[in-house]
Amino acid sequence: MEKVFFYPVRLSSKRILINLISDPIMTVTPRPIEQLVRDRSPLKGAEQQVLREWIAEWKFHATEFTSLAQPLIRGDLDALQRDHHELQAAHGPHEAMLIYENLRETPLCMPAMEAVIAGAQYFNSCKSEGGEYESCLRYLAEMGVSVDGEDVAGFTAFMRASQTSQSRMDLAQVLLDLGADVNHRSRFGGVALHEALMAQDRRAVAFLRRNGAEMDIKDYDGVSPRDIVALIL
Repeated sequence: MEKVFFYPVRLSSKRILINLISDPIMTVTPRPIEQLVRDRSPLKGAEQQVLREWIAEWKFHATEFTSLAQPLIRGDLDALQRDHHELQAAHGPHEAMLIYENLRETPLCMPAMEAVIAGAQYFNSCKSEGGEYESCLRYLAEMGVSVDGEDVAGFTAFMRASQTSQSRMDLAQVLLDLGADVNHRSRFGGVALHEALMAQDRRAVAFLRRNGAEMDIKDYDGVSPRDIVALIL
């Protein structure tokens, strides 16, 4: 089964923009990737590019996810409910919720809701049978799991659902209904609209704009979605 990339950012476009706006930051020697992953500080310039490229090398392997996350990536609501009830019986409702809230999967440290989106994108691209992904998202929210939990890049489930070549606007809309922030800022200072524009995904851009995505939020390199539009048009 072919594996799928999930952060197909147009790095060349990003580099051109950075060179136009703030060239000196690209000449700074970046810290090692291990440190960039570990410290979770805001990133710009060369360090932002290093982390982006590291993320872009990651591919989906179902076996890389823990047993607790298997129902999430497969949209298996019955299994998710069963696991949750077992955790409640063993640890109590609050501790059971915290286990899901603190879940971080794969080297990308995906939170629970982002794992749901990653699975929906992957299995949909492989034309597997559809799972109950929307129901899993709603169940996690009812449990008390944060809709805007962040991965290693500061991306959320909504950002993953709405900014990649495997965009799932149906699930992005569910996340908005659950309270996701359309202008949530990543470790790069950017929002989902930055990524959708760099990927030149017109459908995602239109969806984000309809739902309040702002054009003038600058990332930590001083680049706004409006700047990206000026470059690619």
